[in-house]
Amino acid sequence: MQSPPDQIPAEKVEELAERGAPVVFEEEGLRLLPQRRNGFIRYADVTHLAVSPRAVAIGSVRDTAVLRRREFATEVAMQALLEALRGRIARLPDGGLRLAQMAELDELARTSNARLAVYGFIAACLVVFAAQWRDPFLTQVGSFIPELVSDGEPWRIVTANFLHDTMLFPVHLALNMLCIAVIGLPVERALGSWRTGVVMAFAAVGSMYGSTLAGYPSTIGASGVAAGLAGSLLCIELNGSRRIPVWWRIPRRVFIGALLAQLVFDYFAPFIAGAAHIGGFVAGYVITRMFVEYALLRRPAGRGVWVIALMSLAMVVASSIAIRPLLRRDAVALEDHGLRVLRNLHGDAQGDNAVAWVMVTESEPSAIGVQVAAELAERAVAETGRSDPFLLDTLAEVLFVAGDVPGALIVIDEAIELTGGDRYYLEQRRRFAGERAREDRPDPPIGDPWLGTPLESPLERPDREPAPFDEEMVI
Repeated sequence: MQSPPDQIPAEKVEELAERGAPVVFEEEGLRLLPQRRNGFIRYADVTHLAVSPRAVAIGSVRDTAVLRRREFATEVAMQALLEALRGRIARLPDGGLRLAQMAELDELARTSNARLAVYGFIAACLVVFAAQWRDPFLTQVGSFIPELVSDGEPWRIVTANFLHDTMLFPVHLALNMLCIAVIGLPVERALGSWRTGVVMAFAAVGSMYGSTLAGYPSTIGASGVAAGLAGSLLCIELNGSRRIPVWWRIPRRVFIGALLAQLVFDYFAPFIAGAAHIGGFVAGYVITRMFVEYALLRRPAGRGVWVIALMSLAMVVASSIAIRPLLRRDAVALEDHGLRVLRNLHGDAQGDNAVAWVMVTESEPSAIGVQVAAELAERAVAETGRSDPFLLDTLAEVLFVAGDVPGALIVIDEAIELTGGDRYYLEQRRRFAGERAREDRPDPPIGDPWLGTPLESPLERPDREPAPFDEEMVI
């Protein structure tokens, strides 16, 4: 059995390391073998050294290098490499100071602190997604639509970051939560929970601002926040690599390559809100740059950070309160919302239809509310060229609630003709004609087309135009 490095004379440690490790010790630095990109690490650039049963990690100012266990002849060679490197660093003019700083990073790497910002955000997204699943109308009233934000629904700036596309479940939600965990936890380890919360808040606003500049009609998703955390992590890597334990870092080339790959994907994917990613990324980088030095020096978060973080939490709570009347189907709130939709949205047939249906079937609308619902339903039907039976059914329902029974019968007959006499529409006609109780509305076909959830029925007509991808952008 070989002796451990601390029992071997210093002059023999490098020889042991070179025999059992893929390295060569040169005058100015360490060369990694076989030849790798950036395979030469100057001793003066080494920031931290760490070993685990599976690998040796070498952190430098510009990158990290990981040598896996299978690259070493023995475990003793792994430890010998670290001891030899420490010996070389100790010979530098400021070697003692550098080793002391590495010892501090060793201690820092062993500490643990709460991950309240990242785990809290993930938990909130999961709760909101469950609420979306239970009530799809939440997506309609919570997505980011710039025209409605400027017309009195500012909560959308906040709520859109917690919403995800239910039709893409579990892909959309799972990918975003995975990215936020993988990228956000290293950020929170480095910055702490308060500062990370501020980064996420600025990224959320920045992503919605990017969506506005790009002209997206509607946006939902948390990947703008994930992009902000990526910007923050890049800022930490570029400006504070000397103060971060090597295991907390992502290899720089891998990280930047992944960011470029995401940029290319965003450019070619028509339904991805790439501008929101850019807005979140820039916001995350910029706000992190403002306090990264203080954070990495382990200074407590200042009063300004606390104020911004608490204000961000207050905005989340206020947005939840503001949207609640719509989710409770308050007639006055729905009427005001319907008027805003009628004033500002053009070309979103599903959105018009969803609001009209909820107004007349899930609340007690006033005469003005019924009129608003009728105009929304008429616009939705006109936008689709009267070719969608579900939208025609909504219009017929609104006319029936308004007391226009003849008009309701004419419209429902159009839907019956389009579907070849589907039972649901026939039962709706019986209801409108008084052959079925007014309150006895039949169950709709599989899916809930009024709220935009998937349809799983053979009644889908193959000649109908599919909904364009850009009706709702996901991030």
